[in-house]
Amino acid sequence: MKTEKKELDAIELEKEINEFLIERATKSGGKHTKPGCNLKHGYACVLSTCHNNIPRSTPVDFFSDGDLTLWINAEPGGKIANIMRNPKVSIGIYERVDHAVEQKSLQLWGTAEIINLKNNPDLFNEKFISFGLNEAMTGMIEKMIEKGAIPEKNLTESTEKFTKMINMIKITAEEITLLHMRPEKSTLRKIWKNGKAYQVDTGM
Repeated sequence: MKTEKKELDAIELEKEINEFLIERATKSGGKHTKPGCNLKHGYACVLSTCHNNIPRSTPVDFFSDGDLTLWINAEPGGKIANIMRNPKVSIGIYERVDHAVEQKSLQLWGTAEIINLKNNPDLFNEKFISFGLNEAMTGMIEKMIEKGAIPEKNLTESTEKFTKMINMIKITAEEITLLHMRPEKSTLRKIWKNGKAYQVDTGM
């Protein structure tokens, strides 16, 4: 098996990566018309964090704004605690492996930042609204009211309470590998790192 490496146009690879992310990201469902989450869920990604040499991998929805930056909506928990101690993270986005068809998957390494109403309200609200999370939140609370878990009079109060609990995780990419598996052909690894790009062809 022969391995070949060649330089790529970084801008073209960034475009291809962004198309991959946008196509698979969760998106706004627009104005909710009935109780319940109305997001258009895409692929789950695996967010990996680490603290004290103990790794943690969490499947989560992700959102893309088209500039190699990923956003994840997260409640308080282990992943948030890990990021606050160690902001270096990795991401995996993939589908069920099937060697009979062409497939792409993505690995990303980068730095995570916690954005919430307390530390950056303007940016938090911008992303919370543009990704449709405000409508999804209201729909989910209405579902809880429908089930009797929350009094109807507490809709506004409950929405504000739960929104304050939410964190947006902003992940700025430092290195991305786009893996292109092709039946009966060589596997391509297209690698973007700090604005430079190259391709590794594994050969046959």
